[in-house]
Amino acid sequence: MSMATRLQSCLTQHQSHYDLLSHTQSMTTREAARRAGIQPQQMAKPVILDDFQGHWLMAVVPASRQVDLHKVHKLTRRNWRLAKERDLGERFEDCALGAIPAVGNVFGLETLIDQSLSEQSDIYFEAGDHNALVHMTSQQYLDLMPDARLGRFCE
Repeated sequence: MSMATRLQSCLTQHQSHYDLLSHTQSMTTREAARRAGIQPQQMAKPVILDDFQGHWLMAVVPASRQVDLHKVHKLTRRNWRLAKERDLGERFEDCALGAIPAVGNVFGLETLIDQSLSEQSDIYFEAGDHNALVHMTSQQYLDLMPDARLGRFCE
């Protein structure tokens, strides 16, 4: 069980209280939630978007939901598309592909968090590999990203 180096630094810097949960290897966020025995609505899933001009956004939704790009456009007044997987490597070099932690500022990304996650008492998210999740209260999670915007943008 390992954690992305930059995520570890962020958690230490914010003096965050968290648990690290191990689970059998999974390839999707929803599968990780199932294997760890947690509700998918408590699992923060990052979706990396790009605006066709080189700007990226991390849109974070529950693992049980999908990003609605039209709603993201309404909130940000910019057009977005899913970032290409081949473009993710450099920015997330200390993470396994598909196990990016849902903490956008760790990677220098503007972050939009679906409001439904703030309504959960606890939040879980990938630690940077396919075998571990970070668990913390939703307030501690939000405190990690003071510049993140909240909105309703999932379906």
